[in-house]
Amino acid sequence: QRQMCIRDRFYLFYRLLLSKETFHRFNRIALLGVMLLSCLLPLVKVTVEQVSPVNAQVMSMEDLLLMYQWNSEAVVEEGSRPFHWQEGLVLVYFVGLFFVIVRHLWSLGRMLYLIRHSRCERLDNGIRLVVHRRKLAPFSWMRYIVISETDLKESGHHILVHEMAHIHYRHSWDLLLAEACAWLQWFNPAIWLLKQELQNIHEYEADEAVLDSVVDARSYQMLLIKKAAGGRWYSIANSFNHSKLKNRITMMLRKKSSRWAGAK
Repeated sequence: QRQMCIRDRFYLFYRLLLSKETFHRFNRIALLGVMLLSCLLPLVKVTVEQVSPVNAQVMSMEDLLLMYQWNSEAVVEEGSRPFHWQEGLVLVYFVGLFFVIVRHLWSLGRMLYLIRHSRCERLDNGIRLVVHRRKLAPFSWMRYIVISETDLKESGHHILVHEMAHIHYRHSWDLLLAEACAWLQWFNPAIWLLKQELQNIHEYEADEAVLDSVVDARSYQMLLIKKAAGGRWYSIANSFNHSKLKNRITMMLRKKSSRWAGAK
């Protein structure tokens, strides 16, 4: 409960104050910090000399679990045990946890299968280029860049620069952390919104790297529009056509945020 409250409030602050600014690296650090702090801060115990009326009335999760266990043991009868709604909530939680983990492993398995059964080339900087015949949106994961033969021939340079930026900034590790947080709090909408915001930041950083490599902005934006309709199959990978196209183009055209904006 504490994690949910902290994460929800941090997400609201981020949306109001930082989401439209152009210092992407700082925003990325802020989002990762939100995920970590929301897990660590509830573990911090704050002691007071006198018990306030609010503290006296609010029970911690540990107290509720102990009270539930004591009540369960008190009402157990020989040969029968009543079903409590708390047990139903625990069952629903673990069913949801099992579902999101299986979905994650299924996505990872399909991606590894595609990489294994495609033509693979080793580039000079240690990156592995995987070229396949299927019509899928280009994406990157760890040290792998996966692209179709058609995309490589038509617009390979722009896409490779974009995906290399994902690898250079180690965006895959961010997604692994976000997935782990989503496992534990799959029922909390804020964690999925935070993950989406983090993926948006990843695309902003990669788009900025493409434009800094002396690539014509207009031609790159036209490429994004062309590839916007492609499917995204792997939730744990950095897909070339991830995020809302309008937001990415708007961020490219936005004036750089001033240093004073960072004070927020």
